[in-house]
Amino acid sequence: MNGLVRLVAEHPVAQGVGLAALVMTGLSYQARTTRGIALRQAAGCFFWAVHMFLLGAWAGGLMNLLGFVRGSVYSRRGERAWASRPFWPWLFGVLCVGAAAWAGLAQDEGPRLLLTASAQCLGCYALWTFRVRLARWLLVAVSLLWLAYDALSGSIPGTACEILGQLSLYIAIARDRRTP
Repeated sequence: MNGLVRLVAEHPVAQGVGLAALVMTGLSYQARTTRGIALRQAAGCFFWAVHMFLLGAWAGGLMNLLGFVRGSVYSRRGERAWASRPFWPWLFGVLCVGAAAWAGLAQDEGPRLLLTASAQCLGCYALWTFRVRLARWLLVAVSLLWLAYDALSGSIPGTACEILGQLSLYIAIARDRRTP
């Protein structure tokens, strides 16, 4: 418990911004369409980016900035021709790898940056597919990778969000199984 109090005392603004991100991300898993998931994830990613930068977790911040842009593009898919091009998941995947390489070299985040880079690359496909059930299962893996990264980065809201996200995803998956 002393560790949690210390983390909040050292980074109160960062942890507060993380709470806003937690709420937005939690709501995203209950969306009924991949577009709804992507749009809510984009808003959550913006807050997560600020949260991570305030904690000094540069790889997490960069990945969330990419997630914000990715979610903004993906939410327009099927509505705008430019957003429906099939190269988007590949482009965002390459950008994630590039951002991870930069964070690894410039910020020396060590092996933990592989967690966030892997999560974002998986998320590029999970949020692109129109197959909601597949997207949710891929988001389970994404969430587990972020859980480890958040815990290692000292993100209390991030860790809580991924635990709650897992529960929310499993509820959505169970709900899908009951739907014909």
